[in-house]
Amino acid sequence: MTVTGMMSGQRRETLSGSLWFVPLLMTLVALLLGGVLAEVKLPENGPLSPVLYHGGAEDARRLLLSVATATVGVFALVVGLTLVALQVAGNRYSPRLVRSFLRDRPTQIVFGLFIATFAYNAAGLYTVGAQDDYPRLAVTMGIVLLFACIAALVFYVDRVAHSLQTHSLLNSVGVAARRAIDAQPPGIGRSAGMSGLDGVPWDEPPVGAIQLLAPRSGYVQRLQMDALMRAALAEDAVIQLVPGIGGHVVQGTPLAWACPANGGVVQPESLARAVNRAITIGSGRSSYNDVALGAVQMVDMALLSMHVFDYHTVEQSCAELGVLLGRIAGVPLGPEAVIDSTGTIRVLVPGLYFQDYLELACGEIRRKGSSEPVVMLALVKQLRAAGATATPQRLGLVRRELELVRASAKGDIHEPHDLERVLREIDRTLLLIGGGQPDRPAIQLAEQ
Repeated sequence: MTVTGMMSGQRRETLSGSLWFVPLLMTLVALLLGGVLAEVKLPENGPLSPVLYHGGAEDARRLLLSVATATVGVFALVVGLTLVALQVAGNRYSPRLVRSFLRDRPTQIVFGLFIATFAYNAAGLYTVGAQDDYPRLAVTMGIVLLFACIAALVFYVDRVAHSLQTHSLLNSVGVAARRAIDAQPPGIGRSAGMSGLDGVPWDEPPVGAIQLLAPRSGYVQRLQMDALMRAALAEDAVIQLVPGIGGHVVQGTPLAWACPANGGVVQPESLARAVNRAITIGSGRSSYNDVALGAVQMVDMALLSMHVFDYHTVEQSCAELGVLLGRIAGVPLGPEAVIDSTGTIRVLVPGLYFQDYLELACGEIRRKGSSEPVVMLALVKQLRAAGATATPQRLGLVRRELELVRASAKGDIHEPHDLERVLREIDRTLLLIGGGQPDRPAIQLAEQ
């Protein structure tokens, strides 16, 4: 594996969340395009002659200067709209949504178009001399880019106006979470769900294990399971990660534990380097593989909405949380193990169980909004959506959460009519979803 490949995960995550990388690429392409078009000489009566700019050289220079100046002014407006969107999203809904705006590809492209247009026309001033025999096609392209910027401005204003609506924000968070589920990251999918794996203390190091320390502080954003598997096989070791996807680690503390698989000797330096290359650690959580982050963002929106008595947004947040719980209620969840061809466990990754997702999606909302019937009813409907697709083993967890909602409502809702509405909805939901036992998924190991 090359050095470039070693850092590709970290760099990809960093660049995808930056506002400068895509504009930089587009600017370089624009300058390259300008250099190519500046060398193109078209005949006066050619097929493109009707659409080419036919002013004098001085007029062309003034035109390029005007386009460059106007582009800078309009770009300032675009930046202002972006800052307003970031402030509203962070303060009104969730500070964790700011990263989603930064990763928004259309926003990066619009920024890039304006900067590239400015660079193209500013650089064009050096190619248009005093003679009238200047590259007319290159100047014409500068005008085309100006109209493209105007169209992009209209598109961007419309996009910002719609993206700040509650349903749009919730939908974008929900789509990102569902994509993460479909990608089956470690902890979700066919090889997850090892709550019955006895003898694996996830909060303690294995007997005889060595520490593999974290090179930096931050959140685990991505895991390259193939690379971890290769590292374990190369050293004939078992690697047990301490944090899973979305977990936080402090520099110098154990990122993983490693122990010999067959009584051999593990080389800690080479194994530590391989593990560090396979794990992407960033300053914030990423929605790429982190399903729980989507639930956290939805819960943030619900809690902040309750703070300003916007209970209808709480209803929308709970509805989207119900969709998320419904998607994961029937799939394997929990710690994940990867085995080799001989059946030996090589990599162990911690993961969240269904009860963890239930607590994440319901706990804070239930405690914060226990006195508001609208919130309690929204939680009941959310749990109904989860119970509709839950496995028989997980229905007991949904029923238990419904009983917690019942107890909270009885303790904090003092209006008899409102309390009766909530209790009736709970009873109706229990009848619809049926019963079950606590979550005890069987061991499922992925052979690789």
